[in-house]
Amino acid sequence: MSYTEILELRTEHRISQIKLAEYSGYTPAMISGWELKKSAPSQEQIQKLSATITSILINEKENGLNIRKKRIQHSGKPKGETPSPIVSADDYIERMSSVNYAQTHYTELLNNMSTTTLDNPPRAIALFSGCGGMTLGFEWAGFNVLGHVEIDIAANKIYSANFPASSLLGTDITKVSDAEVHGWIERFGSIDVIIGGSPCQGFSLAGKRNPEDERNELFQHYLRIVNIIRPKVFIMENVRLMTSMKDSDGNLFIERIMNGFNSIGYSVNYQYMNSQDYGIPQCRDRVIVVGTDVSLANNYIFPTATHSNELIRTFRDAVVDLPELESGKKSDDPLHWAVSHPYHVIEWLKDVPEGKSAHENKNPALRPPSGFNTTYKRLIWDEPCSTISTNFSMISGCRNVHPTSTRSITIREATRSQSFPDSFAFFGKWGDIRRVIGNAVPPLLAKAIADSIYTQYFKSDN
Repeated sequence: MSYTEILELRTEHRISQIKLAEYSGYTPAMISGWELKKSAPSQEQIQKLSATITSILINEKENGLNIRKKRIQHSGKPKGETPSPIVSADDYIERMSSVNYAQTHYTELLNNMSTTTLDNPPRAIALFSGCGGMTLGFEWAGFNVLGHVEIDIAANKIYSANFPASSLLGTDITKVSDAEVHGWIERFGSIDVIIGGSPCQGFSLAGKRNPEDERNELFQHYLRIVNIIRPKVFIMENVRLMTSMKDSDGNLFIERIMNGFNSIGYSVNYQYMNSQDYGIPQCRDRVIVVGTDVSLANNYIFPTATHSNELIRTFRDAVVDLPELESGKKSDDPLHWAVSHPYHVIEWLKDVPEGKSAHENKNPALRPPSGFNTTYKRLIWDEPCSTISTNFSMISGCRNVHPTSTRSITIREATRSQSFPDSFAFFGKWGDIRRVIGNAVPPLLAKAIADSIYTQYFKSDN
């Protein structure tokens, strides 16, 4: 069988790259690379992929079971539990009302965070709003976020449930007309701040880093809307690698962005900001771009780090009060449940100490057949967790394994590591929930930026 035939089989039977990766032992990046013809699998790898697909199809057809459950049954281990999907914000709130954890200082801080009361709150709109991480941070700082634009349906539902006063102004930003933007001004009056960050997959190492990715050009619509509204300040967030990405002409995207906003009368600066430096128990390195109207007297100064060295918050700070879970188990919290992992993967990882990878096992039989030593790797309790990506539930992902339990991190552990309070309602399909969490701006980081913007440009107005 050729790899082209394997790809046709995978596509025909709707077997995802992630599923094929999980059951074959190869990484999603390897499979993606083969399918994009960036590299070619060996004959041995092709045979293994062919056998894996055949096994998946036979098990699903004859037994009505997926390969994961069958492996667990054959191992003599109990079946994992699969929680029912959360279907509404009301259901989430009702289920969370009965959950009482002994909170840590960090979770108590998040759960008791309230909106700062300002006499004359700056008025803002959010572009590429996602589920609302940046909006939440700006609201905590006292800003009034009037409306938002977001194309992701699941993210919009979560956003609207948590920010009912914010109006959905559009979905596809490329189809928001200039006339509609002028209508926002007629509706809301002056808008002081625009916040948001266009999708990062075109720039991220987790993506394909394709200079022709259409998403890389979405900032042009951000620029267009800023030029019409003329806010005092705008804020954009993206992955750090955006600053080194070039377009097909060899020009740096960050220079194109800065030159574009300079041309319409904005002074633009950017800085790398890591979430762990601002009280978030996660190593998440991002570039923040801030533009200010040239009529403003002062250039923007980024906030200084508040939680370096001994003040840094750790994964333990975020999750130590949560019930211990192993693969396939759940708790009363609708977001704190563990994915059921294949028995052979659990065998690879069960004796791996925190901070180490299954690739480092002394016994070669207990090492994954492919990947790098950043995969199948445990987090460290007393350090910030790694970047929460959209695939944090994949035990084969980059540093996604719990420090001591043999499983990937749960959705609740991810929301706390992103600095969302437990009261923030996440609902819908599990894949959608994970995606919007992984794409979100940590609210505490957004608040640090919002506080500094208010102090520098709006405080004297009160």
